[in-house]
Amino acid sequence: MSSKTRSTCVRAALACSSALTILTFAPAAFAQDNGAQADAADQEQAIVVTGSRIVRRDYEANSPIVTAGQELLQNSSTSAIETSLNKLPAFTPVQTPALGGDIQPTATSTPGAATVSLRNLGTNRNLVLVDGRRATPANALGVVDINTIPAAAIERVEIITGGASATYGADAVGGVVNFILKKNFEGLQFDGQIGVSQRGDGREYTLSGIMGTNFDDGRGNITIGFATNDRQSAKRIDRPWFRKTWKDPRFVGTEFFPDFSGFQPYGGINPSAASMSALFGTTVDGEGNTVPAVRPGERLYFNNDGTAFTGFFQSPAGGVSRFNEDLTGLKWKRQADGTLGQNFLDELVTLPLNRYNIYARGNYEINDWIGAFGQATFTRVQTTTVQQPSPSVNGWAAIVPASHPVPTELRDILNSRSLPAYTGTDAAAAAAYTGLYQNTLHCDPAAVAAAIGGGVGSGATCDWQLTYYMNYANRQARTDVFTYNIVAGFEGKVPGTDWTWELYGSQGESETSALITGTASLERFRAVMSDPDHPWGAGFSAQGNPLFGGFGAASATCTSGFDPFNKAAAISQDCIDAVSADLKNRAVMQQTVFEANAQGGLFNLPAGQVRAAIGASHRQNRYEFLNDTLTSQGISFQDQTIGIYPSGSSQGLIRVDEFYGELLVPILADLPLVKRLELNIGARTSDYNTTGNSFTWKAMGDWEVTDWLRIRGGYNKAVRAPNVAELFLAPQQTFTAAGGGDVCRTNNTLAWSSNPATNPNAANVLAVCRILMNKEIGNTADIFYSNPQFFEAVGPAFAFPTLVGNPNVKPEKAKTWTLGAVINSPSSNEIFRRLRLSVDYYNIKVDDAIGPLTLDTAQRQCFDPVFNPAISNDPVAAAATPFCQAIGRVAGDGALGNVQVTYLNNGRFRTEGIDVQLDWAFPVGPGTFSLNSVFNYLISLKSAPLPASAGAAGQLVEYAGTLGPAGSAAIAENGLNPGSFRWKMLNTFSYAIGPATVSLQWQHLPSAKSITYPSTPNTPFVGAPAYDLFNLSGSFAVTQDATVRWGVDNLFDKAPPLTEYNASSTGLANSIGGNPYNAYFYDLSGRRFYVGASFKF
Repeated sequence: MSSKTRSTCVRAALACSSALTILTFAPAAFAQDNGAQADAADQEQAIVVTGSRIVRRDYEANSPIVTAGQELLQNSSTSAIETSLNKLPAFTPVQTPALGGDIQPTATSTPGAATVSLRNLGTNRNLVLVDGRRATPANALGVVDINTIPAAAIERVEIITGGASATYGADAVGGVVNFILKKNFEGLQFDGQIGVSQRGDGREYTLSGIMGTNFDDGRGNITIGFATNDRQSAKRIDRPWFRKTWKDPRFVGTEFFPDFSGFQPYGGINPSAASMSALFGTTVDGEGNTVPAVRPGERLYFNNDGTAFTGFFQSPAGGVSRFNEDLTGLKWKRQADGTLGQNFLDELVTLPLNRYNIYARGNYEINDWIGAFGQATFTRVQTTTVQQPSPSVNGWAAIVPASHPVPTELRDILNSRSLPAYTGTDAAAAAAYTGLYQNTLHCDPAAVAAAIGGGVGSGATCDWQLTYYMNYANRQARTDVFTYNIVAGFEGKVPGTDWTWELYGSQGESETSALITGTASLERFRAVMSDPDHPWGAGFSAQGNPLFGGFGAASATCTSGFDPFNKAAAISQDCIDAVSADLKNRAVMQQTVFEANAQGGLFNLPAGQVRAAIGASHRQNRYEFLNDTLTSQGISFQDQTIGIYPSGSSQGLIRVDEFYGELLVPILADLPLVKRLELNIGARTSDYNTTGNSFTWKAMGDWEVTDWLRIRGGYNKAVRAPNVAELFLAPQQTFTAAGGGDVCRTNNTLAWSSNPATNPNAANVLAVCRILMNKEIGNTADIFYSNPQFFEAVGPAFAFPTLVGNPNVKPEKAKTWTLGAVINSPSSNEIFRRLRLSVDYYNIKVDDAIGPLTLDTAQRQCFDPVFNPAISNDPVAAAATPFCQAIGRVAGDGALGNVQVTYLNNGRFRTEGIDVQLDWAFPVGPGTFSLNSVFNYLISLKSAPLPASAGAAGQLVEYAGTLGPAGSAAIAENGLNPGSFRWKMLNTFSYAIGPATVSLQWQHLPSAKSITYPSTPNTPFVGAPAYDLFNLSGSFAVTQDATVRWGVDNLFDKAPPLTEYNASSTGLANSIGGNPYNAYFYDLSGRRFYVGASFKF
């Protein structure tokens, strides 16, 4: 389908939606009756689930199952389905509306998407189905954006929290989330809702309609539905808890780079100690020497009046005191460690969204034995994410001539610079050293020659490195996702038997287009800023392709220039146009499925009928990500975009043919304490074009002891086949940190570091470090180890790993055990007869877990003798190993740089816990009181990034009871998601009287230890306190077909708790998610109100 055709379809659907909305509108609700009516409703809602191909009811399933009905989905101020599902204890939030800072779409990231994760295992270890069929994935990781599922058509959501690969195929390691859509709908129903926060922002409205009719005496049905959803953004600055912590010195500022221009020393061409002492004074070091309070190699910034200061990233004596902006407001503050912090005032607490859904379904009974069916869904979702302006710093900095006008203090600093002496004897290295300063930085050749001879040459005429913050516009990503899925097939019965069958094909496509604005071309910006005839670009003009008269090229002008030392100066539009580089990229995931299924009875045994299900399927997933050539890894070698990391264009095809079979075998029946005993076994074989054959199987048992007690459980052997990204991802650069720091720092405390105090092999490690540093420029290691700012730095080490797919990665292997009991009240007493309870134990073990190497593991594989034995006695050989060659060091200063990493089957993890679900309803006065409680207790969650054969490096680490697994905010080692709370609970209390219902929802999270606790039990960091959130809702059935509803989310305007902060108040917060509020588990928006109504006729 062409883009034009799709656009036409969407416009037509929206026009129909608007017309239907104008014709009539009224919103929906839920009514409960009491007495006999309530019993009838209770029976109606005992839904059929598909944890087996042989159908089961919710409380009768062999696998643990939770059903989320209309009440959970509708009684919310947002139509974001993931927000409602994440309240359930089995879910772990990953991508939510509170996370609006990702502005770089890649093959593995879709900004604004909504995803789900079960049991902390990751978004690609659970399977998302629509009506029991695979939904179309959104990106190369194979995850499904549930924004694309038509919310108005959802009847319920069934969550199978256990391994289900034998039933549904690969990926169902943690379970299955099955969205059941409405079928055979008759009539016409409209629903609408509007909500807003207490602060007056984040307004959201939803309009939907569904119509259906039977025809030909009920042999056929056609159902059509639509929905539109619009959510406006909300900012963190409008929440008092954010304003409070933005001023609190314990918490880091939310902007990583400051919006002040500065001088960044480069390549060891540092100012003199005297010039630094003149500005910042002196101090006494640990050896009693008088030294500059600010080291000559540190980065300097400049106030609007031209005076120099420092303090971002470092806390030298005297530097911060020269900062003359307001440190008591929201923008800047002095942090607890003495550094300066800056906050991003435009950061979102709710990202904006605009969504349209169209849904159509039809079925027709051709005769008594065969029928046809079809279903189509079309969805368009637009989101906008926001990040701070582009930072022209470090590798994105501009190199400018020494002749440019600068403030007096900076001029004195520039004039005092000297070239570092080259003390080596290697001629080739000396030539590279000469070229570094003479050709690249245009220094005085005579001064370079003096430096080569071992002396110190003048650096006063050298170009210098400017840091600049492009604060004329925030970076934004507008992501537009169009998804369609069409299913068509036949179904029927086998004459003379109870066998049923279906045969269908489906075609789905998810197309993601992204436009990134507020970004700038690095080379065009450098050309403007470095023009010697037009300082800072004022009056700059240029014509592209000048040798051929500008043929096929554009011209550029810049009237105002970008004066880095006058932030108040207006920047002319032609200057912005001259450097702007808006980016576009496109991704397409296509999924084709053909499947045949049949099920029915085989023969009878004394205990009952043996039933079977068989099936075969063919599935193909084809993915392509086309990146903007300006940011394509390995393509745009002459230019790149400031503030955007390069990534390659990826493509890949995964094709699989599968066959499965399942048996339900009755063993015993109608005996004392054995009313029914059944065995459910199944197996599936899968043949992948990428990884070959996989075999999964299950054995489940169901023992109905009495009418009111059942025991269930079993074993699943599951697999997760590697996805397109893990197999075929083109090089993709990121920015991250090694929590253990840079191993080449001589004060690093790791046992395999270059610190002789902690590693007896430190000398060999140091030798390898020097070899890696000098690989490009022979004097780099001398520069690194002569500057304490480098070799004595503390804390994490930032780097730029390049991740690439691995076609040799193999499927993960998982084993899942479950054992549980289901109790239906045996009492006929009015109080207890509607009491139901299920308790299930689960145990999941995953080996050969697929995941990218972390920076810490990548360094360890180079420097730890367990992985690189040569480092114990032969540093040259050790440095030549692939592990070490993958670690890049920055030429010129030796810092940790581009590290090559890939996906490997290195990891393993285990988790076990207990799920409890309680439903209870009984009469109270003239109405009915009901309680639904869902509870999870996490016994253990252990993970290791390396196999057990790695010894101590592969030892499993326990994370249960912490905010870990440690790692980045959303994804930790082995692809796990943080948030290993010891227990979680969701309770809903309702009271219904006549047409009115009032419900109170109580969500509880216990206290949790810091993510640093597993590695540092005496950590000073506090994880999170216990947290309780209450939501109030109500509905009233005006008539049998008209209902109004209302609600208040976060009833008491509960502030999110502080997380990951230093209890001693002397250190900084470990910023994750909400910084310092965790946006994954806690509500950041505050109180929200909503009203809605539905009307059916």
